[in-house]
Amino acid sequence: MSHWAKKEERGSYWGIVFILRAYKYGGHWLMRLVLAPVILYFFLTGGDARRASLSYLQRLHQFSGPASPFARAPNWRNSLRHFWQFGLASLAKTDAWIGRIQRTDVQNCGNTLFQDLEQRSEGGILIGSHLGNLEVARAIASSNYSKRMNVLVFTEHAQAFNRALQELNPSVAIDIIQVTSIDMALAIRLRERVDQGEFVVIVGDRVSVTDASQSVQHDFLGAPAPFAIGPWVLASVLECPVYLLFCLRRTEDAGFDLHLDLLTTQLKLPRRERQQAIQEVLSRYVAKLEMLCQRYPYQWFNFYSFWQQHDKDL
Repeated sequence: MSHWAKKEERGSYWGIVFILRAYKYGGHWLMRLVLAPVILYFFLTGGDARRASLSYLQRLHQFSGPASPFARAPNWRNSLRHFWQFGLASLAKTDAWIGRIQRTDVQNCGNTLFQDLEQRSEGGILIGSHLGNLEVARAIASSNYSKRMNVLVFTEHAQAFNRALQELNPSVAIDIIQVTSIDMALAIRLRERVDQGEFVVIVGDRVSVTDASQSVQHDFLGAPAPFAIGPWVLASVLECPVYLLFCLRRTEDAGFDLHLDLLTTQLKLPRRERQQAIQEVLSRYVAKLEMLCQRYPYQWFNFYSFWQQHDKDL
């Protein structure tokens, strides 16, 4: 089985530009008309992604028991809806960065507010996931607060989307750092930025592009799954506050729920007890993921075999 990063990125820079321009000049309705056949095409031709979607939905249903968000076992219709929500999430990213989503559209649900971060002299690390829409959170924060957010990305696809977004709106300022691995040189660079009051944003639900062995197994939705240790090791090296960050679309209206939670004021990973310490902090991260998956079941956007990537396959 291929590592997730070896999967061919479906789509291109100019394809993204075309879709975003259709949105700019035609608005939501034209964008949805353009998006619908594109999503259907990827659903019909993307067998691996379709099976991964259904596997996730069925695992969530079984794990949740009586609290399942589904009335019955999910089928291909649920999977198609999952794909469609992914398309809408891309639309929401654009909405956020061109100012069509305002701060009043976002409800704070965590134990920390962005204005709390603004008032701190020290920066920190924000650990999110492919659950929900981090871009909406970053756009709202960037347009309302002065603290700089440095986003670590591991694929060229993210870079292509942001280049296309800047074609649409040249005033968009997006601080992207494309990396293949987290090494000491990167950690030193980021430590300087955090000391200056900036923040680092990274996702915690994908294993390393270049060294997938740098992961640990942890139960997620009832079965072992690999989680990267890189974000947690980086957090310990930065010696700064660690926050969890999730931004999810509400089903009842067009707004978003922002979950920004202080996890710890400083993450320490003693050499002799490092694995145990990582498992402890990872258990809190995974518990949050599971709770939010149950509440927002169609907003988990890892369209690959998340649970089946054992060490021998990575």
